[in-house]
Amino acid sequence: MKNFWYFANIGYLRLGLWCGYYSTAPGRLQHIVPDPTMWLMILIIMPLFAIGAVHYSIQRWVNMLPRPSWSRNSANWWQDPLQSLLMSTRTTAMMAMGAALRRPAIGSVGFWMFGVYCSAAIGLAIGQLVVYRTYRRHILEA
Repeated sequence: MKNFWYFANIGYLRLGLWCGYYSTAPGRLQHIVPDPTMWLMILIIMPLFAIGAVHYSIQRWVNMLPRPSWSRNSANWWQDPLQSLLMSTRTTAMMAMGAALRRPAIGSVGFWMFGVYCSAAIGLAIGQLVVYRTYRRHILEA
């Protein structure tokens, strides 16, 4: 089962890269209006989501959290939030990379969508850092 999750997690990253590239195609952005306000909202909400998910998991489901690895299910937010948080951060970073491959022009809708993906990835990374600092006593040693 470990090999399955290893390949599934790699697949999530590849899917994130493709989704970022595909979603910023000029034809897909006709009715989308992302702007700098959305960047800021996402940058504020994502760390709060990460902290809240881990806090809820510790309070409701598990007391000790295993460190993330490539060989576990990354969609199990309540029992393994660190794994889910790490893979979500990496996947959104891959979406930002996929959007960057389109080389959006500054000020275009593609540029703003690239910014949204970057804000999500940075917000989750900030949330992850705060989680590791705040809940370090609840993280199992390797």
